[in-house]
Amino acid sequence: MSRKFNCGSASSALITLILTLPCLTSWNQEPQIRLQRYHHKAIVIDTHTDTPMKLINEAFNLAEKHEAPDSRVDFPRLREGDVDAVFFAVFTGQRERTAESYESAYRQACLMLDSTFASVARNDHYVAIAMSSNDIISISKQNKTAVCLGMENGFPLAKDISRVKEFHDKGVRYITLCHSLNNDICDSSTDEKGAENNGLSSFGREVVVEMNRLGIIVDVSHISDKSFYDVLALSKTPVIASHSSVRALCNHPRNLSDDMIKALAEKGGVIQICILGGYIAEEDTSSDNFRKLEEL
Repeated sequence: MSRKFNCGSASSALITLILTLPCLTSWNQEPQIRLQRYHHKAIVIDTHTDTPMKLINEAFNLAEKHEAPDSRVDFPRLREGDVDAVFFAVFTGQRERTAESYESAYRQACLMLDSTFASVARNDHYVAIAMSSNDIISISKQNKTAVCLGMENGFPLAKDISRVKEFHDKGVRYITLCHSLNNDICDSSTDEKGAENNGLSSFGREVVVEMNRLGIIVDVSHISDKSFYDVLALSKTPVIASHSSVRALCNHPRNLSDDMIKALAEKGGVIQICILGGYIAEEDTSSDNFRKLEEL
């Protein structure tokens, strides 16, 4: 999709790993200028932010700069960071699989999509919606950031395969198949109950095939190892891990092993690093802080 992907995390945009680091102020000018030149020439993409959750609140304005923990993403900073494209991921948490929960997740996802389109329309001097890689390039040439749409957790699909096309038609260009718990599509890497589908379910296989047909990228972040290898064996197109990290450096089930990363690359896919601390360095699981966060 691009010459360079930049990494993102579930609640924050990692805009440019190298250029925004404060330590660059100690560099002499020439290397910094050269690096900025490379950065500007590249197509820089943040592949995962949860920003649409904020947009449901009508008072939240992406045209204003925000400070953490309120938000780490806004349109002015995306432009200052020379970010060519950002994926706004429509996130719905996994709930009990009832008709009411399916309907609630579906309505929430549609509301976040509508709110994103409205916010972009109000700020078209900063951003524009991108539906294709060609759109990203043309929007970048206008010195704007392309806003691409993803979906984190296929829960709003319910068990209705027609919704894959419905969300494609609404602009969704990747789907993270599950989140922290198993769903109807596949097993999660972090469900305490363990495997339910032994990887991709039969419905999940339909979903991957339909995503391939429509041109929606399959995102393997959050899914179990068996689900991961099922996707790679089934998908006819490259897949991505939009916000995963490296298991060899931090032994967390959400992270990818070296073998998984190599298999992803052989498929033509990419991994973008999640910068949340618990996925970068192993935590002291005996601490009160860890226990309380897990409970939360």
